[in-house]
Amino acid sequence: MKKIVVITALLAGAGGALFYGMFAARPVAEVCAAQRGTAISAVYGTVKVVASITFNVPARVSGVIQLAEPLASGKIVAGSEVKRGQELGRLVSEDLDRELAKAEDDLKAAEERQRLGPQSLPQLNTQQAQLDRMEKLAQLQNVSASDLEQLRNEVQRLQEAVRSEQVELDREVAIEREQDGDLRDREARCLLVAPIDGILTAVNVLDGQFISEGSTPFVVESKSTYLEGRVNEEDVGQVAPGMKAAVRLYSFSGRELTAKVTQVLPTAANQQYVITLTMEKPPPNLMTGMTGEMNIIAGQHDGALIIPSRALLVDHVFVVEDGTVKPRAVKVGFRNLERAEILDGLKEGDQVIVADQDLFRTGEHVRPIATNM
Repeated sequence: MKKIVVITALLAGAGGALFYGMFAARPVAEVCAAQRGTAISAVYGTVKVVASITFNVPARVSGVIQLAEPLASGKIVAGSEVKRGQELGRLVSEDLDRELAKAEDDLKAAEERQRLGPQSLPQLNTQQAQLDRMEKLAQLQNVSASDLEQLRNEVQRLQEAVRSEQVELDREVAIEREQDGDLRDREARCLLVAPIDGILTAVNVLDGQFISEGSTPFVVESKSTYLEGRVNEEDVGQVAPGMKAAVRLYSFSGRELTAKVTQVLPTAANQQYVITLTMEKPPPNLMTGMTGEMNIIAGQHDGALIIPSRALLVDHVFVVEDGTVKPRAVKVGFRNLERAEILDGLKEGDQVIVADQDLFRTGEHVRPIATNM
């Protein structure tokens, strides 16, 4: 009798071990239970952090560039803060320097000639004084009428000559001042400064390099930023200013940020529309050029039956019942990147496979491993 009991126990133990081994050998299926929660209808799109203002600082003349000391010494590099009016570089032109020196000398000479007055002025003063004396003598009948008339004509001629010479002197000064001003303007255009308080995002030149007019040696962006989003043409009709958006930037993995739609631009490119968004609490180290994804919230259902969106195969899911894989047709309601609302086909607590669905087949025995929503 004892032998029978021992043999029965051994057989039971061997059977349990065999069952456990068979169960452990089953493929693992990652599952999540359908549960009640908030279903959100969202419009998917991509986003990029863009500076509110971007200034290309152009070279307005050609010449050899000399970087300002902080740039030349490496104290300021691309990514550094700059202040409005801060010098970034200067274009040097020997021809311009020579022209400026000559223009300055010519202007001083013209102004000196203008100060001295017309060349005929001393002669006019002499003849005018002589005419005054002769007219007094004429009253005493000591001067002939012809001599008096001749002197009067000479004074009149000199007066006209003085007026003409004065006009010419004034014209020469005006011309020299205009030329000097034009050269000063050219000199001012040689100076390259930061147009705003912001970030120096690009330095496209080397110290001592010759650059041509119209090139862009520097780029400065404002510190303030916004999000530039892109949504597909078939979805843009659901988007309106004021809508909230959940944003995930690749640079902040696992962190969900919030934003608000401010504008939907009326033009499309490659069947995508551009929208602008402002972030409610941007991270302190947010930088232009960062990219990510967004869900613009278009609707919300509370108390809905939801499953992870990754469990969906269009309108089907795989459920695990008693360790067996079974396909199930479902009717989908609201859906976003994270969760999908199930209107029909599932009940609360049903376990749906959420990963590697292509590795499983109907009727296959699996070992379910639960995961969170």
